[in-house]
Amino acid sequence: MNIPISTPQEIGRLVRAARKTEQLRQDDAAGAMGVSDVFLWKLEKGSPGVRLDKLLQVFRALGIKLSAEVSDDAAARYHVLMAPEATRAKRRKRQPVKDTPA
Repeated sequence: MNIPISTPQEIGRLVRAARKTEQLRQDDAAGAMGVSDVFLWKLEKGSPGVRLDKLLQVFRALGIKLSAEVSDDAAARYHVLMAPEATRAKRRKRQPVKDTPA
């Protein structure tokens, strides 16, 4: 099920709901996820400014999948940016440097 999220508080409620569904206490869940119980408490409270890497760690542990709905143009640019450097280098056509008289 997709749940639209636009605030830190909504993220917190989602995390809490997922944790409670697994019947995990906050401190037990935090330990199993590799985050502190204070971090998980702040996250579930909806505190702004939590670390993104830790948020994604909690999402993975609870089976929450994150995706973004973007325009086709933004998606195309994203895929170019995510391509390996060798592939991107092929796509860039370097113009030869023209010698100009001094």
